[in-house]
Amino acid sequence: MTIGEQLREIRDSLNLTQTQMCAGVVTESFYSRVENGKSEINIDDLLAILKQNHVSVRDFFSVFDQSMQRKIQYRCIRLAINNRNVAWLKKEQKDEPIFKAELTAVIATLTNKKADLSDDAQRKIKSNFGRLGKWDETALWNFASFMSLYDTSEIKILITDIYENKNSISLNDSLTLVALVNVMMSYLGRSYQENDLGSVLQTIQFIKELPTNPVIMFHKLVTIYYQALINHDQKRLDLITKVLQKNGYDNYLAWLP
Repeated sequence: MTIGEQLREIRDSLNLTQTQMCAGVVTESFYSRVENGKSEINIDDLLAILKQNHVSVRDFFSVFDQSMQRKIQYRCIRLAINNRNVAWLKKEQKDEPIFKAELTAVIATLTNKKADLSDDAQRKIKSNFGRLGKWDETALWNFASFMSLYDTSEIKILITDIYENKNSISLNDSLTLVALVNVMMSYLGRSYQENDLGSVLQTIQFIKELPTNPVIMFHKLVTIYYQALINHDQKRLDLITKVLQKNGYDNYLAWLP
């Protein structure tokens, strides 16, 4: 069974045409090639198609082997982190006991809280994801996901290492760039909550200097929001809030006063 074959089976069961199945996500010609095994669809577009047709991700991937399902689940979790979709993460926390501890840590990170986990559970999560400090896409996502497992002094050491090794990070790769900006957004929120103004300003500047790329456009806008918050610029705060709400990024502001 391939992704394309499963899409065709799902579409047939829903009695939809190819045009209806992929509307607004990819072109019909591209979608047709996916169903016929001539093109590969990226995970973001696949999830968008499933969502708009009310198809459960779990049901869709139930026909695939466990390793494939696990990869997709991690990808979905990363998407939720990027969108600060805590509601979805909490639902997954209930539905997927195997990920409960990890999702507890992720939710704590996004809400700027300390993870309510035992020391053993924390050590297990850290050991399962390898040593931080090698700043490739995987290491960055690990840090962005599980920052709540580290105390402030540890985080500062790791953030400093990122600053010092910025030139070795593949910033031209969009996936790595998104992972990096999510680290910095989590750090920005935590620093602001801890009233560490120096770290907040340093993080804002770091994000501003990241390459101009549409995939992090709204993340950069959030940093301008923080800047306006510090400057008590209510007019700019209101404007940025409207833009973020319109584009589905207001979750980034959910934990701010």
